[in-house]
Order: sequence, then C-alpha cells, then structure tokens
Amino acid sequence: MHLSILIPCYNWDVFDFINQLHNLCVKEKKIINFEIICYEDASRHTYSNNLIENLKNVKYLNFKKNIGRSSIRNQLGADAKYEWLLFIDCDSKIAGNDFLKKYINAASKRKSKKTVFYGPTIYEKNIVDENTKLHYKYGNLVETKMKKNNFSSHHFLIHKNQFIKNQFDNKITTYGYEDVLFSTFSNLEFKYINNPLFHIGIKTNEVYLSDTEKAITNLANYANEIQINKKVKILKYFKIFEKLNLSKIILIIYNLTENKIIKNLNSTNPKICLFQFYKLGLLIRQIKKLKKSQ
Repeated sequence: MHLSILIPCYNWDVFDFINQLHNLCVKEKKIINFEIICYEDASRHTYSNNLIENLKNVKYLNFKKNIGRSSIRNQLGADAKYEWLLFIDCDSKIAGNDFLKKYINAASKRKSKKTVFYGPTIYEKNIVDENTKLHYKYGNLVETKMKKNNFSSHHFLIHKNQFIKNQFDNKITTYGYEDVLFSTFSNLEFKYINNPLFHIGIKTNEVYLSDTEKAITNLANYANEIQINKKVKILKYFKIFEKLNLSKIILIIYNLTENKIIKNLNSTNPKICLFQFYKLGLLIRQIKKLKKSQ
C-alpha cells in the first residue's frame, strides 16, 4: 500500500502520537511508501510539534489563519501524494500495534472503490479530571455504541480519487456534524471494521457544552434536508414533536429549566438524559431563531 496519514491538529501535542504512527509505518511490511502530514489550524499552542519534521517522510505546517475542521481535511487530502488516505484526529492514541495492518487488510479485500473504512473510538478507563465527566460519560455510553452504524471521522481510510470527488462541506467551519454531512451527501459506502483507536482529548464540561452548542447550530441549518432528517436521531424527534405541536411546549420547559440542567451537566455526576434534553432544547431554539430571521 502507498499510504498518506493525514492529521488535522489544533492546540494539541501530537509529538508522541506521530512518533507511534511513524514506527508502525516503518515496521509494516505491506506499506511500500508512506507519508505523514500534520497541519495545525492556526494553533496558538504548538508544543514541540515542529520536531516531527525530523522524522523521515513527515511534513508539518502551522497555518496562519484558521480555516475550520472541514477545510483543513480537504486541504490535507488535496496535498497528499499517495493513493490511500488515512485521516486521524490529533487527540488520539494507538490502541493496538495492528492498527495500520487492519486498515490495509480491509482495503485489500474491498469490493468497491467507493468503500470508506472506519473503526470505533474508545476511551481509557481511568478518568483523572472530575471536570471532564460529561464528555467521558457521553462518549463511553452513547457515542461509542452509535459509531457501529454511524460514520465517524475520528479515523477513517479512503481512496484519494474518491475523496477528491467527495469533499467535506467547507461551509462548516466550527465544531460538529461535518462527518454526518460528509457521509450523507457523498457518493460513498461506509464500512465499520473492528479497529479501535483511543480518543484522549477529553474536554472539560464547560468546553464540551460550548462545542455542543456549536454543533447544534450547524445541525439546525440543515433541519430541512430530508436526507439529514432520516439520519440524525435528534432531528427525527424534532420532526415528530413539530407534527404533534409539542415543540413550543418543550422549548418553554427547556427555557425554565436551562440553568438547572447546565448546573447538573457541569457537575461530577451529569445525567445523560438531561444532556439529550439540553441538545433538543438548543435545537428547537435555534430552528425557531432561524425561521424568524428568514
């Protein structure tokens, strides 16, 4: 395999992770040629990331202007020189020494050139910071299970020709749902394989709630897209509540309880059911806001 490993990075120390990936590439006999490209999206903190350029076949660049989660992936794909692209989020950690081998084997057995391979995102068992409980809990209990049937861009392998034809939506510049839009509107097939990777970038409750709000704002802009409505569960519920004329009542309840909900979500024992209601309330509010502005 001729492989380009592409790492979009923002304010994260990737030195050890890219060293791990480099070692796996060197040891993997089925890799004929490889490169690792890491682009910082105008990161304020770059740690010792620039030192990865001392490794053979590694390219590093820090953009002067932030271009967003979609555009930076598109740029990485365009600049890659090999036929297979392995995208990996920067805040990751290798879970097994056969990580690259599993992707290579999957690609060698593919039945369609349009197949995109992706694997599960897992979390380390011991959590140190009590202020990250919401992200950790939701990731373990909900997101990990969802990804078997829902494509995630945390790590995935795609043929370059297919990626060039199916780009991420550059209009999505903030956090959230860019992978859902990519999988929904692309002309690709997505195959889940048992090839886990640790997600170690666990966010504080405050940051995770802020990112959730950004994600819901992104999603609200696509609330009228039939394909998206079929795929995203929260939009399915919203449409049901709209038909039953319940969305206004839900929004009233949400507005009355929002402060108490946020207090719980910022605690050391956040309730997942409240987090789901929090997202629903934000979605209804944002959609109503968009309707008023039209």
